[in-house]
Amino acid sequence: MNIVFMGTPEFSCKTLEKVIKSKSHNVLAIFTKPDKVNKRGNVVEFSPVKKMAMANDIPVYQPNNLKSSDIYETLISISPDLILVVAYGKILPKDILCLPKYGCINLHGSLLPKYRGAAPIQRAVLNAEKETGVTTMFMDEGMDTGDILLKEKIKLENDDSSESLFKKISDIGSDLVLKTLEELEKGSLKRIKQNEDEATYAPPINKEDAKIDWNKMEASKVNSLIKGMDAGPVAYTTLGGKRLKIFKSRIFKNSFNKNYEFGTIVNENPLIVFCKNNTFLEILELQLENKKRMSARDFSLGNKPLLKVLGN
Repeated sequence: MNIVFMGTPEFSCKTLEKVIKSKSHNVLAIFTKPDKVNKRGNVVEFSPVKKMAMANDIPVYQPNNLKSSDIYETLISISPDLILVVAYGKILPKDILCLPKYGCINLHGSLLPKYRGAAPIQRAVLNAEKETGVTTMFMDEGMDTGDILLKEKIKLENDDSSESLFKKISDIGSDLVLKTLEELEKGSLKRIKQNEDEATYAPPINKEDAKIDWNKMEASKVNSLIKGMDAGPVAYTTLGGKRLKIFKSRIFKNSFNKNYEFGTIVNENPLIVFCKNNTFLEILELQLENKKRMSARDFSLGNKPLLKVLGN
């Protein structure tokens, strides 16, 4: 099958790699988002997908949008049998959706119709889901509303975070894509309409979503926030007026007899924070503004955080 691949981040690369290595498919071209300029060093940064395309001598296209007639004509000239989309980050217009023989297929990081939208993996962790999964689907003009092709469930372990779940879904999803392409060529796939009554949404993550509100969140909620944000933008609070990023934590099951203001550091080693409803959180890895990322133990050795209140 002749394929045009559309994707941008590292998450897309596992699927692209397997499709490239497959003897059954030929990647004719790759579309990815335009290069970024690193503000610190004024250096042009290529997307992970572009790097993989260049390493495999596959033509790369980086349009700002897909609505121009030039892009449509380019795709006509490439003449793909199918367009495969994995975390591209751009909307495909109707004329492109209708162009390939086999249509446009998307890999989505949830069990559709649950968690439609931009951040299904992170939202599953933030909401402390016990199970999520991956779906291949035919694309239509809606936001992840097309017919479902194949699904695979994934159990979330207690220590799973967004970072670990991204890897799991990338690995499992890449195999599911190959199975989808194989069955699509055979004509053995069944299209399943999504149940709109079961649809939920996963809006994009922004920096404010990562802010810890010690006055409103008990330890389990803070822990889920930290795990859900570890792939970026990273959960944060403040300590002494400086931003404090928290990368890893766990619920502390023991308790202290005295009540404190929410967000108070009640123990240094291990580093324990008092939370709402008399719950406690152990911080494991953190980074104070203008400092290196470090373990909570090393942080406590170099600071005197006892009884200081986070968020102030």
